[in-house]
Amino acid sequence: MKPCLPHQETHPAQRSTALQAARKRYTYTYDARTNLSLLADEVPSHDRFSTRYIAERLAATAELPVNLLAANARSVFDPLDELVEYEDLFPVMPLPKVAKVYQTDHSFAEQRLSGVNPLVIRLLQAEDPRAQVLQRIPSAAADFEPMFKLDQELKAGNIYITDYTGADDSYTGPVLVEGGEHAKGRKYLPKVRAFFRWRHAGLGTSGELVPIAIQLGKPFDGPVQTPFSPPNQWLFAKFCVQVADANHHEMSTHLCRTHFVMEPFAIATARQFAASHPLSLLLRPHFRFMLANNDLGRKRLINKSGPVDDLLAGTLDESLALVADAYSTWSIDQFAFPTDIRNRGMDDRQRLPHYPYRDDGMLIWDALYQFVTGYLQSFYPNAASLLADPELQGWAKELAADRADGGANIPGMPGTIDNFEKLVEIITTIIFTCGPLHSAVNYSQYDYMAFAANMPLAAYVDPAILNQPNPVINEQTLLKLLPPYYKAAGQLQILFILAAYRFDQLGDYDKTYRELYDKKFGQVFADTPVLKILEKFQLQLYRAEQQINERNKRRVIPYNSMNPSGIINSISI
Repeated sequence: MKPCLPHQETHPAQRSTALQAARKRYTYTYDARTNLSLLADEVPSHDRFSTRYIAERLAATAELPVNLLAANARSVFDPLDELVEYEDLFPVMPLPKVAKVYQTDHSFAEQRLSGVNPLVIRLLQAEDPRAQVLQRIPSAAADFEPMFKLDQELKAGNIYITDYTGADDSYTGPVLVEGGEHAKGRKYLPKVRAFFRWRHAGLGTSGELVPIAIQLGKPFDGPVQTPFSPPNQWLFAKFCVQVADANHHEMSTHLCRTHFVMEPFAIATARQFAASHPLSLLLRPHFRFMLANNDLGRKRLINKSGPVDDLLAGTLDESLALVADAYSTWSIDQFAFPTDIRNRGMDDRQRLPHYPYRDDGMLIWDALYQFVTGYLQSFYPNAASLLADPELQGWAKELAADRADGGANIPGMPGTIDNFEKLVEIITTIIFTCGPLHSAVNYSQYDYMAFAANMPLAAYVDPAILNQPNPVINEQTLLKLLPPYYKAAGQLQILFILAAYRFDQLGDYDKTYRELYDKKFGQVFADTPVLKILEKFQLQLYRAEQQINERNKRRVIPYNSMNPSGIINSISI
């Protein structure tokens, strides 16, 4: 197996026959529930889990049954009496650090920047009508100086928002969710907005993000909760934000915008590129086991009475509607990492000096972009060489084409690729989504979501009680809002399984190459510039890791989700 463009092929008839066979094995089906083009029929043999993968993954989750057995020594139906009892679910497995700080405003705000879902927060423009909500914040409370001058802070670009109501272009889901049912009643998904302010500090420190207001319900004429509200009311409001963020994370950020949006790219790659095509050789490690994993997820996670149906806030159909909504605002061009950061107004490091997801993510994006650029330059010396590659053009055409024409109808995908920089950005976005982005939002689930009191997957009392006149919110009310013990145990179980195993490491392709081609990466690309380009990429990743480790020494909460040693190549779990 050597990299070979179509015009270099010495056996064109065999190449054509192999592609025709691949197109029969890999076909699209249109999923009406999510509006996505996904794999039809069974997963082809080349994309199924290997024996090695299955054995390693089972070994990685071996401690889970021991932990759950110890945790279930108490009846799972016993009501919880105190919030601290959620820690009892971790008699063997390590208690996530967030369990000790999750009720603090600092942890709540920091999770918007470096938690499991740091992709929702965006700059609130002064002219945005949602800013009017902040006019109702008390400018001062007894014994306090005015918190800030709102107009001045908005104009300075210091106010940020996370919106889970349907008013934000990046997320339209909760308007559809009425809530699922459980053994003792209904579940709820709060419709909630949270507002934050970047508070600049004095010389020597950069400042911090602080929460300033939370509002529940629609229409938005109800009371605004602030840090000056009674403590339990404020904590109740923060829990509602966490429920909304957890559902956004699982169905939008994680399931839709990594797993599902990448599936048609894997299908088209198998259908349009011969096995020896340079882009097939580059992309296959980043699609490794993804089709099998997605298929397993559809059968075991988002099936009737499965974990999504059982644990998340909505009914199964409602949760899948969140996927459809997330896909309706996704496109391959607007969700390139730097573009997404810029579109949310989060790119100004002077205005917002602390955003670990952005800062560490850019180190990985830049290294990956340079690697992809060098790799592609080895095979495409000019624009004419792009147009001269019928497999590349067939790949682009199929991804962009309407479903009626047999295409995948990928938003933002050009039907013809005649620009080298555009190809580099598309390929970099694919690899970044399959590797760094998916790893960042998947493996941090244990750190932030396995402890159910921090990020509940559903609310179990109607959040509207907070908007009643003089609501009585005590610790028992908070406990009723949060998942009961057996639901919290189910949440821990599934999230541990999803975050426990890593198949490989970003930039290391030998494991996949041995399984697929019975060769090391270096043997396939011997006597090509690719080996030196890969060495440079691996060196950049090593240096990025060192830089991130140094940054973490100065951060109050370390951010390891973009550490290269923890990033895998593909959506293989």
